[in-house]
Amino acid sequence: MQRWLCPTCEKACRSPGGLTQHVNLKHQHHADFGKRDKAIRRTYHPLLDGKFFNVGPRQYLGTKDVTTGTPCDSDGYDLEPGALPEAQPEETQPSWSPFHSQTKFETADFLFKKAEMSQGNIDILMELWASTTEDGQAPFRDHREMLATIDTIDCGDTPWQSFTASYSGTRPPGDPPDWMLKEYTVFFRDPLAVVRGIISNPDFDGQFDYAPYTEFEDGKQRWSDVMSGKWAWRQAVGFV
Repeated sequence: MQRWLCPTCEKACRSPGGLTQHVNLKHQHHADFGKRDKAIRRTYHPLLDGKFFNVGPRQYLGTKDVTTGTPCDSDGYDLEPGALPEAQPEETQPSWSPFHSQTKFETADFLFKKAEMSQGNIDILMELWASTTEDGQAPFRDHREMLATIDTIDCGDTPWQSFTASYSGTRPPGDPPDWMLKEYTVFFRDPLAVVRGIISNPDFDGQFDYAPYTEFEDGKQRWSDVMSGKWAWRQAVGFV
């Protein structure tokens, strides 16, 4: 796998974006990006960059000098300056559960997530696959078995929730459209719990911005993701 090295500390990053973020967070507060034709300037939020700030006459959390955006332990307490983060548990060999084998896992991953194959085509593929094996077995009998297996994955602790919704407004005279008469089920996961899971996953280290920022290209602001938007910046401003 190709790696990009930081020219200052030689930290290896897995992508150019990860290297850019590392340089901005570790080596400069205001960053001038790109050696191309256009000058890009990114500025991270001053209250969420891990530096101390003074809140003046106001008392915040019982102290005058407050630090935010600093590394913390699993309980949310700030680490001592220079302290290393908690060690991640050592990786173990995957059990492939609930798929029972690597072949079944990779087949489901390819068909459902990468190829996004239709249910009918999955059934045809499983029939063809079974016809080429000595025992007449394919990774799955059909699309129903594959989807049922996917639904039993218990990785992560963010449960699915659901609620029902239906139209409750005034109906037009005569025969109303079908959507006004039906009840719909909406499935969702707690967004806050999902974000906590992403942040706690070491696979995402260096792959996204942890603090709101503004980015300008030749004097014009540009937006890339939620952290570059005005909503995230305003939420951080409201933090104090």
